[in-house]
Amino acid sequence: MRAAAASPPLRALLLLLLSPRLPAPIPRPRFIMNPSSSPSSSSGGYHSRAAAFASRQPRGGGGGRRRGAGGRGGGDGGDRIDALGRLLTRVLRHMAAELRLNMRPDGYVRVSHLLNLNLQTFAKIPLKSHSVDEIREAVRRDNKQRFSLLEEDGELFIRANQGHTVTTVTSESLLKPILSADEVSVCVHGTYRKNLESILQSGLKRMARLHVHFSSGLPSDGEVISGIRQNVNTLIHLDVSKALQDGMKLYISDNKVILTEGFDGVVPVKYFEKIETWPGRAPIPFQR
Repeated sequence: MRAAAASPPLRALLLLLLSPRLPAPIPRPRFIMNPSSSPSSSSGGYHSRAAAFASRQPRGGGGGRRRGAGGRGGGDGGDRIDALGRLLTRVLRHMAAELRLNMRPDGYVRVSHLLNLNLQTFAKIPLKSHSVDEIREAVRRDNKQRFSLLEEDGELFIRANQGHTVTTVTSESLLKPILSADEVSVCVHGTYRKNLESILQSGLKRMARLHVHFSSGLPSDGEVISGIRQNVNTLIHLDVSKALQDGMKLYISDNKVILTEGFDGVVPVKYFEKIETWPGRAPIPFQR
């Protein structure tokens, strides 16, 4: 004799109990925007998207060591200037077009225009509340000399010296050309051994930036302030003479970073002079 079929409510309950449970959805991270942003602002959606980008909190949360414009800041004032410097780096290197900043081919923008942007820094301080003197202090404190200031006809301008992704700037206007290998005693790109296989297959690529970056010294050189990370474990030396002979354009920035667009954004392996480990400086064999 067959058992009676379960009623619809009972059958639904049984299905619910026997079905595998799915994990609760993970909430997407939210970025802080300047509360004063509004759709009626002159830049419309540009300010809201840029504010989210600029106000993003550093990895690892608020505690721990912070990287920034002037190294470790002292007290609240130091944190305020540190956060301002980090925002300046992002805006001047990457965000001019999005923010509709009038950036010149040499990378300079008016400080007055910069301070009128509807952004807030990593310290959640509106950019508009900062002063010109604080901009000067952020530039002065920057331990990698990422910025330059220029005064023309009583107007103060600021730029990032290198590292741009915005295409408004031109190499010739931003940088000083290197015309002879005699001008460069060291030209080295710092990387990590895990990246070397890919680099040897396709060369050094500029990626989203305008240039491939090289340092004018080794990581241990006290005079090297920018262009190479201190924790790299592999050094790629560029054959500057061969690169110039073949028409590769090389430049040097105000903070002594050597830059090149390569050929179509790539520095081919045949222009590598040598590759070595760091700090051991053991040669790494490779085929050009």
